[in-house]
Amino acid sequence: MLAWELGANLGHATRLRSVALALRARGHRVSLALRDVVGTREFLGAALGPVFQAPLLLNNVSQPAWSMADILLSCGFESARTLGGLAEAWENLLAVSGCDVLLADHSPTALLAARLAKVPAVHVGAGFFIPPRQTPLPIFRDWASAPDSHAALADARALASANALLAARAAPPLPRLCDLFYPEQTLLCGWPELDHYAGAGRAATDYLGPDCEFQPGVAPAWPESPGPRVFAYLRAMNPEHTELLRALDALGCATECFFPDRGLVNAAARVESRHIHYSAQPVDMQHVLSECALVVCHAGQATVAQAMRAGVPCLMLPTQTEQFLLARQAQRFGVGINAASLARPVDYRALIAELMRPDGAHVAGARAMAAKYKHFNPPQLTAQIVAAAESLAPVR
Repeated sequence: MLAWELGANLGHATRLRSVALALRARGHRVSLALRDVVGTREFLGAALGPVFQAPLLLNNVSQPAWSMADILLSCGFESARTLGGLAEAWENLLAVSGCDVLLADHSPTALLAARLAKVPAVHVGAGFFIPPRQTPLPIFRDWASAPDSHAALADARALASANALLAARAAPPLPRLCDLFYPEQTLLCGWPELDHYAGAGRAATDYLGPDCEFQPGVAPAWPESPGPRVFAYLRAMNPEHTELLRALDALGCATECFFPDRGLVNAAARVESRHIHYSAQPVDMQHVLSECALVVCHAGQATVAQAMRAGVPCLMLPTQTEQFLLARQAQRFGVGINAASLARPVDYRALIAELMRPDGAHVAGARAMAAKYKHFNPPQLTAQIVAAAESLAPVR
């Protein structure tokens, strides 16, 4: 069973899709338990295997998260009673699906359920979802001051709930909360330059590279415009998308914009321009990156990694902590700019022009990363994940 429990957008499902296809090609029976069974329906298709709704905590109140322990507390680890209900539902899914091996992507409760059910597990994900082996789990919201002892207290509360369930089954306890994220096999899918924890507690050999295989998409329809070509991946939740698009228009950039939820934008805030073509469908990123001078995105790892491999700088507009941390790290290594770190208001016209300057530092930084990782092979990462799962499967 391939599981995705937490996290927004479809990056997790994209990773699982590649792995599921590879497993199916090798004759394995696959099922999926997904956080979003509606948004992934057309993307995944019905041929991969049965799809189940992932058990989720309803009516939970979102609180500012200082560490991964806070995220666990907000999704059910606050009490053994709540966690027990969710873990039992996951165990039922493992049983109903006939699961021999769990492959989990940002699915902490599924990982706990696998321990309870004695089902071996593979944990895959970017750096944010696989925190370092540290106690307490590190504070990632480091631009503000966490309350005294907060990290240790949050760790202890989440660990106590998990260990209460394990004790009820006479199962070995988790010595530390971080051990939950390291079952039989854990594969860190990222590069040091994209590690949300900036390499804390990691060895160079831990990094296997990001899951950035190119997925099917429509061909870009570049507008007829004299300016450089820009690809923008925007979401309505970003309040500055209007200013950004107006800047691209003013600069005459031939812009291909993937804006899947543009219909949610107030009509008065929409930017209509002969320089901008909007696509409601994912575009062929391999095609796009071979022709564009700049990528504008919300700092999802796959998009930034694809741009890095192509030597294209990024203007990043993160809207959540995970994205902010990745954007900050990418900026540190000179491959783009994290707009969320800049003082308001942002001069997007100047920012875009600076990022695309042929002799500029960002173009040079992006090209240096492309040279460093020119031999990276994303399908090989998928093969490593498949091999890890197969190593845990029973011999029949």
